Amino acid sequence: MTKEDQLLIDELKHNIRRLINSLEQTKAELVAVTEKKDSLLSELSQMKDKNEALEVRYKNLKVAKALAEGDTDNQAARQKINKIIREVDKCIALLNQ
Repeated sequence: MTKEDQLLIDELKHNIRRLINSLEQTKAELVAVTEKKDSLLSELSQMKDKNEALEVRYKNLKVAKALAEGDTDNQAARQKINKIIREVDKCIALLNQ
């Protein structure tokens, strides 16, 4: 084996080591990105739940406000309550299926 062949082999070994190091670094970055993605998905789910709860609370406050306004808006309040009752009835019907 000539000196030139040995230099080529050494260079090839060096390149292989660099590739292996690069692969390991990329794997570590992939793990970090996957963990970050999972964390963000969990946070998104929590935010969606919180948003749904706030929407329900907002609707309830609107109904309470309509009831508190007095006789002028009793019809609107009754309609809202009837709508809520119909939605609850639909839910019950779906549960019974």
